[in-house]
Amino acid sequence: MTKTKASHHRGTNKTAAVEKQTWPSTTEGARLASEIRDSSSCASETKARLTQEIIEHESSHGLCTQTFLKKMRKQVRPS
Repeated sequence: MTKTKASHHRGTNKTAAVEKQTWPSTTEGARLASEIRDSSSCASETKARLTQEIIEHESSHGLCTQTFLKKMRKQVRPS
């Protein structure tokens, strides 16, 4: 016996997955992320962690504050 209803031909009702943000959206955040990316004093894991921290800060605050920028630059630049 074959199915006569089209129910088995329907597509799924899943929505498209939201793409995870990989780069900061504000100009200050992008500039800071570029500094981190171009830094030779940090390991690649540290660069990825700091960039993700910038993205998370932007999502919670809307922009990068001067205090946050100073804190991040302090972590990147060698003493």
